[in-house]
Amino acid sequence: MIADPGFRFVCIREVQRSLRYSAKSLVEAKIEQSGVSHLFDVRVPEIKRRGGDGVMIFEGMQDHTADSIKSLEGFHGAWIEEAHSLSDRSLRLLIPTIREPGSELWFSWNPDQPGDAVEQLFRQLAGTDYPVTVGKSIGAGYAIVHATYLENPFCPAVVEAEAERLKAADPESYAHVWLGGYFLGGAGRVYSSFLARPWPAGNVDEGIEDPGGTLLVGMDFNVNPMSAVVATRAVDECLIHDALEIDTSNTEEMARELRARYPDRHVVVCPDPSGKARKTSAPVGQTDFTILKRFGFEVRSPLAPPPVVDRINNANAMYESEGRRRVRVHPRAEALLTGLGNLVYKEGTSQVDKASGFDHICDAADYLLWQEFNVLKPRARVEEVSFALT
Repeated sequence: MIADPGFRFVCIREVQRSLRYSAKSLVEAKIEQSGVSHLFDVRVPEIKRRGGDGVMIFEGMQDHTADSIKSLEGFHGAWIEEAHSLSDRSLRLLIPTIREPGSELWFSWNPDQPGDAVEQLFRQLAGTDYPVTVGKSIGAGYAIVHATYLENPFCPAVVEAEAERLKAADPESYAHVWLGGYFLGGAGRVYSSFLARPWPAGNVDEGIEDPGGTLLVGMDFNVNPMSAVVATRAVDECLIHDALEIDTSNTEEMARELRARYPDRHVVVCPDPSGKARKTSAPVGQTDFTILKRFGFEVRSPLAPPPVVDRINNANAMYESEGRRRVRVHPRAEALLTGLGNLVYKEGTSQVDKASGFDHICDAADYLLWQEFNVLKPRARVEEVSFALT
């Protein structure tokens, strides 16, 4: 705006209840520090460029509709602060609106969840299933810069000291707060051995390929959502290719979806053992197990559900034990990655906090690992219930 008196710019957040919580005060401070206050007319709702029709405004995307967003046509640039909070709807409204020749959109954010709309946008731009988290990536029409306090030559000593303190006390929180990693629930995580980092340092591996042959499916019968993870075996390792969640669903729908995706495969389902008795919305007399059998799946399950603490301990041992990670998860299994990173215990207890809803997809993975990759000695005798293909 200093160089071009006609430059028009918008500063955006997903929700902006007042200018007090916008970037306006920061911009005003920079104008004063730069000694260019004589070029600007700072008003309550906007900052205007004297000597031209340039303007900077401050908007909340949730206040816009498909019609009102057209008011931003003709703007040369947009800065989206706290972009991790931006919804997919807002992205779809905003991106085609800022379209002046040479226009740019700047997104700044602290990574939170891999499913955030801005994360998915830049994964698509970078052509990778795993986010660009180191250095700088330049492509056709975009640039991604990942920066932390480690790259800041002016970082105060007090900040460095606080980062080191957290690093020693809680490495996972340190990775999120100071290194731009995803939020993994902090202290009290149920799956503390799981790390959402590239394999072999972590459990995420975008190089996983489907070798064909038998598919292993873990399944939880909770109907909202119905949850399943799809995997293959590599000797004593579990390679998870995908994770499925279907809201307000049932076993019939999940079985149909699995068969549609894998029409000619031998599929072994390792479900919640209670499914052999529980009735669903299917015709009277059918159980979850008989429904799976009808779709041609082989069903393997212990006679009784294992103690929750046992199956969680078994899963943690598979995610990492003695420096070895025997579970690798492809980034497309996003629901599972989010669940494993965020499921926590209720504060001060050993009870899983189910209110978050992250437990269902994690349970599905647990049942698979307990049945097919059991590295713990079960407390009670476990037998396999198996149905042949029809």
